[in-house]
Parts: sequence; C-alpha cells; structure tokens
Amino acid sequence: MLVAALAAGPAAAAEYALAPGQKVVGEIGEYVVQPGDGLNDIARKFDLGYTALAAANPGVDQFSPAVGRRLIIPALYVLPDVPHRGIVVNLAQWRLYYFPPGGDRVETYPLGLGVISASTPLGATSVMWKEPNPTWYPPPSIRAERPELPPMIPPGPDNPLGDYAMHLGWKNYLIHGTNKPDGVGRNVSHGCIRMYPADVERLFNEVSVGIPVRTVRQPVTAGWSADGGLYVEAFPSRTQVEAIEIDHPAPADPADGAEAVVRTAAGSYAGSVDWDLVQRAADGRNGVPVLIADRSGIARQQTRPDYNREATSASYDRGAAGYSYGREAAGSSAVPAYGRDASYPTYGQPSSYYGDGVQAYLPHNAPPPEQWGPPPAGYGTPYGYRRFGPYPNNPW
Repeated sequence: MLVAALAAGPAAAAEYALAPGQKVVGEIGEYVVQPGDGLNDIARKFDLGYTALAAANPGVDQFSPAVGRRLIIPALYVLPDVPHRGIVVNLAQWRLYYFPPGGDRVETYPLGLGVISASTPLGATSVMWKEPNPTWYPPPSIRAERPELPPMIPPGPDNPLGDYAMHLGWKNYLIHGTNKPDGVGRNVSHGCIRMYPADVERLFNEVSVGIPVRTVRQPVTAGWSADGGLYVEAFPSRTQVEAIEIDHPAPADPADGAEAVVRTAAGSYAGSVDWDLVQRAADGRNGVPVLIADRSGIARQQTRPDYNREATSASYDRGAAGYSYGREAAGSSAVPAYGRDASYPTYGQPSSYYGDGVQAYLPHNAPPPEQWGPPPAGYGTPYGYRRFGPYPNNPW
C-alpha cells in the first residue's frame, strides 16, 4: 500500500474497489497538525475513530497536539475474516464494512460502541426497519442509570440517535447517528452502534430493509492486498481503549492467536512470513497494518538466474515487509540494521520509500535518489524506490 501525504480538506466516506480474494484496502497517510486542530477533529476529517488515530500516534495530546507534528493516518484496513455480504461489524476494530450487491467494492466507517459492561451482541441479524428523524425511548437499563430522563426524546439536537436509525433484529439495538460525534471510536454506548452524522446518512440511504448484518470480534486480522502483500493488523483491547480515551498510556496486553490467524491467511506462503514482525504487531496492538510477506516479490525472485532454490525466500528481501518495523536487508550496506536486532519504538516510524512494493529503512545521510548508483551485487533491479514525501526523523 502506498504511503501518501493527505490533504487537509474533509475526507469522503471510504469506498474501495475489491478484487477476488483481496482483504486489504486503503492506504497509510500522514497529516501535519494545523493551528486549532484537536485529535477528535483530525479523526473526523479522515473518517477515523478517535482511538484508531490516537493508538497510531501515541503520546500526542488529545486537545492540543503540537502544531507541525506529522501524524500517521491509519487508513489501511484488513477486512475481517467473514463472508463479504451485507453489513459486517468488527467490534474489536470499531469499524463497519458494507459490501454492496455485486461483491466488487466495500465501504467502511468508524464506529462508537458499547462500554465494557454493555457489549453489542455477536452473531447474525438484519436491518428490520429504517427510521429517519427517530424518536428515542430510553430503555429500562438507561432509565435505571438516569431516572431524570423523560419517557421519550423527540427528533432534534438533543436526541442521541441523531437523524437516522436502522433497527436491528436484536431488541433495543440499532445502528444510528449521534449528537456527540466525538464518541465515535470510543466505548460510549449501551451496546448500540454509533456513526458520524454524514456516514450514517450515506449508509441509511444505500441499504435496504432486510439486509444481513453480522457482528464479530476479531482482535487480529490478516490478509492479502491486491498487489501481493500479506498484512497483519492487531487492534487495541477494550481496556487499552479505555486508557487511550483519557490520554493514558495503553497497558501491555498482547493479542492472542496472531500466529494462527496469519498461518491461515498465508497458506502456502507461511514459510516466507516474517514471524518476528507478527509477534511485534501482536504485542504492540496499535491498529496499524504491518506488511509481513510479499508473494509478488517471491515470484520475481524465483525467475532470477541467481536465485538459490535451497535458500529461504527471506534471504532475498531488500528489507523485510513491515510498515512500522524494518529489518536489515540482506547484503546491502545502504540499509541500517533496524528492527529485529536493534531497539525500536513501540509504534515505529514509516519509511519514505518503497522498492518494488517492499519497504526499507534508509540512513538519514543517504544521498537523494537521483544520485544513487547501480545496485550492489546480488540485486536484480536498481533501487527503484518511489518517493512519497517526508516523514518524522527523515529529512527528505
């Protein structure tokens, strides 16, 4: 996936073409904090939930991020491992996916979900009816907590359902808008699924009554991109989200089962997976997808005359696949040892360059691309890195 510098204007709801077998959509981007920005504003600008943005940029003040700071925009998504049909909600990702009829595209939206004591049900249901300008009748569970509430709240700015509601087959559970958009991406509801006002309006107008809805809780997802990269993504746990919401460091809480998820997704390519990166993604749980294998690169290597068929494909990686973490490229003095045998920040810093779809970390004093000479011995192609803009700690 390309790393792009994103414009400052509001982003439309995310919609992507979807090829057969593709499970990764979107791209990682960056944004430079402007005067007056808060993380909630930036998250909404790029159609992200607050927690997704904060987890990818730990230590950034929620209300007063430093002007000029470059933020990672984690808009690369690994789809949950379920049939691509109707509405799919991954509760562990705080994200909804809508697969329109035809199966060749997907739309995705951030969500506000239930507090730890009030989870959204898991399983299959459907949209039973749609209600524009809904009236809210506080259910008994909420009235027990807030007895001062009236029996009903009519449509308007005080209605927590917002302007659109889709009633599910589970009693008292809805997909709806909100009059408090800052709650999107957080544990805020009593089990209902909240969306940004513009997002719920779009989804409301697209789906029909009877459309299937499936909720899952998959804290680790893995899958292939359209260009042959295998990614793994581990999302913060609910307790980590609770800490992130109040600007506290997320406690350590490694995700279980990451290796099994990756092995299933990798299939016959499991031998080319960088398992150290898989473990680091599971330990870090920052929600940023990590590139852990590249089958297109393996195919190219196998056609090279100097390919050693008895060696592992990893021997020919210019820099192991990985968004947040890198690995020293075999046989190259141009790439520093960064990652497996060196210390690294929890969430890392992305490289500014890709080469043949594989990321590499370059030394900060390296010459500009136009001055690069021929590749070192053992490389089949020149340094064909494409430049996408500067990143933190990289002066180019």
